[in-house]
Amino acid sequence: MRIIMTAADIATLQRANALPLDYMNYLEEEFLGLYHALGCDQPLEGWSLERDGYMVVIEAGDHNFQPVGLTDGLRRSMPEFVELVTTGNQPLYRIGVLYNNDFMMLFYTLVGIHDAETETWLREMAEQNGRGEKS
Repeated sequence: MRIIMTAADIATLQRANALPLDYMNYLEEEFLGLYHALGCDQPLEGWSLERDGYMVVIEAGDHNFQPVGLTDGLRRSMPEFVELVTTGNQPLYRIGVLYNNDFMMLFYTLVGIHDAETETWLREMAEQNGRGEKS
């Protein structure tokens, strides 16, 4: 699991080459979009998502979601939305979990890296929310 709260977190992920390029580019665009929407004219280098809800990259094998406040796991989180997004040739899920009126976490995970039950749940949630594939 990787947590993104600042531009430095994005830079660290880019330097580590930990994620496919299309996925990384998408996350950077998402972060910058959140900055423009929530940054309140603060300098990018000093701005953080900590107050409003941050970005969490779920990786294969991640099962403990307590550090990000999901004590019952992802499938019991009752997300506000699940979207299937394709970036280049990289399909992924974008999941929004509202913790309270002012704090929404955004979770991102590649399609096909989870157990069959979780993959089915993600696909069904995306279809149910009317948020099938987006680019």
